[in-house]
Amino acid sequence: MVGRRKPLVLSSTKSLLNSVLNSSHKEKINGIDGALVNKYSLGDGDGDAPTMLQLRAGILRLSEDKLGKKVASLDDAALIGLSTSLLKRLLITSGSLVIVKNVDSQIQRISQVVALDPPSVHDITSHNESLSYDSSYAMLAFPSCSFPTINHVPLATEVAYVSPLLAFNLGLHTSCLRLLLHHGETKLASLFETKQENEPNEDFSINLDIEPLTKSPRYASHLRVSFVKIPECGTIGSLVGTSSIETENRQEKIDLALNEYFSIDRCLARGDVFSICINWNCKSAICIPCSQKKQNDTNLYFKVVAMEPSNEPILRINRAQTALVLAASTPSALPPDLLLSGSRGFAPLHQDTVKTLASIITPTLCPSALSSKFRVAVLLFGLPGCGKRTVVKHVASQLGLHVVEYSCHDLLASSERKASSMLAQAFSAARRYAPTILLLRHFDAFSNLSSNDGSQNDQVGMNSEVASVIREFTEPSRQADDYEDEEEEEAEVDVFR
Repeated sequence: MVGRRKPLVLSSTKSLLNSVLNSSHKEKINGIDGALVNKYSLGDGDGDAPTMLQLRAGILRLSEDKLGKKVASLDDAALIGLSTSLLKRLLITSGSLVIVKNVDSQIQRISQVVALDPPSVHDITSHNESLSYDSSYAMLAFPSCSFPTINHVPLATEVAYVSPLLAFNLGLHTSCLRLLLHHGETKLASLFETKQENEPNEDFSINLDIEPLTKSPRYASHLRVSFVKIPECGTIGSLVGTSSIETENRQEKIDLALNEYFSIDRCLARGDVFSICINWNCKSAICIPCSQKKQNDTNLYFKVVAMEPSNEPILRINRAQTALVLAASTPSALPPDLLLSGSRGFAPLHQDTVKTLASIITPTLCPSALSSKFRVAVLLFGLPGCGKRTVVKHVASQLGLHVVEYSCHDLLASSERKASSMLAQAFSAARRYAPTILLLRHFDAFSNLSSNDGSQNDQVGMNSEVASVIREFTEPSRQADDYEDEEEEEAEVDVFR
């Protein structure tokens, strides 16, 4: 007996019939137990070939102010935009579920399809012949498209546009960085230029395999998620109230936001990152942003750490079907600004320094047998206030890295004799937020250890201890083989200035 279908899961009539008539000819999708598709899934209409397309990956820019009720039932964190011609070739409709696989990394997720050029959209090409599809590119490799659109704009052919969070969870940013590294340092450096060329380049494309899903994944009975650790208080630190009442109030807002987020079906896998947006307003007269009624929207990132049933790699989450457990914080990379931002935004003046620093850091973010054995230490020097810290934070945000920042004067404040232990604590703190950049400001303070705290031999001993700590935490890792599955999470870059 066929179970009752939820309105959220739409499918073409032919796909639905095949899922019923050919139920005895189903097989597991690669790596996804319980997410079954037809063994002979439509293809050319003769039932002898699977319906699968390999398309270039693009980025779907979501216009939050235009989404409204039109896509209220869609999972905006896992959308894939396709043209109606591609929907016909896949024999699906807008709203259908599909398997999306990164051909480079073989990571795959379940996504929901939206039509980018439905018949209801007004065609304006006849009124403006010079108009073409969105020519902007994310990370040099991903053509971008805005959604939803009011006017019909010609789309790039053979492109599947995925939402930024889906692209991040598929590892598209890492695949892109690896591709650019393969083409040399010059091409990688061009990724961080203020002005980028938007000419299509087929040599810098990442491909996705798209295949219809004719049976929805099971609901998770339990979902365990954790805050993504943010260094130096940051977002999570702002949640700590000054009183138990304020803390309880803010925690309640988080619970309500998570409850609302999972009011619709969302397909997640272990390790996936998702975000919720909360508007904080303490309603205090002494709080300037709140008293002036300014928007204080905060994006909170969460990471999926466990799901039940544990033998299902991808499960559906819904507040009516799933028990949500909010655990303690956990380390994780964040979606890089290069992937999230449609515009370049602010960029430091020292572009050469930005490109050099980025070219040094990027190889550590691309999992490989070689990159996992190295840690990176960089010394930036220049006059006070010249922008060294700005450069570091800009590169970190572009690559999705955290920044743990210490002043070396603070490390020496209690006692110069404790400098080495305080420095070791700074390195250990940075590791808790991996992947991260440890920024040690005023690093020259270690070269000016006072002679008033002991003899000359004592000074030599303290300098040796500091040097030993730096070597310990910056030398190549000898235990990289034990962390092959967490290479990206273990990335650590130390910047001294």
